Amino acid sequence: MIKGLLIAITCVLASACGPDDRILKSGRETPAPSNVEASKPTFEKELDEIKSAGFTFVYVLRRKDGQKLDAEDRGVIRLQTADMNRRITADEDKAVIIGSNYQLPSKNMMTILDRFAVENHSLPVPAVDANSNANK
Repeated sequence: MIKGLLIAITCVLASACGPDDRILKSGRETPAPSNVEASKPTFEKELDEIKSAGFTFVYVLRRKDGQKLDAEDRGVIRLQTADMNRRITADEDKAVIIGSNYQLPSKNMMTILDRFAVENHSLPVPAVDANSNANK
């Protein structure tokens, strides 16, 4: 009998110790779910990030038919731009943005131009004054 009474008291005490949902929910609004699309970086934002990273040469590669890049496309890009500093897929896998501090070798560029549409967003090359060291 005492055993049953102890079990009953323990059950009553254990059930009384739970949090009150009304108190927990009062004063706190449930945040609205954020829009997942808004958190994705846009193509323009990614391009601006590459440009602001200080790269001298910036290229955007896209398939000529405008479709998404497939595994073979990415393999060609990876092989031909292996020494470039940064590559980012962008525009829902329809473009690759490449940033580098040196120019892509002409052989590699020709291979890329045969397969992809290339946009050159590189910084303008400063004009060199041919006479700058002539009188020194």
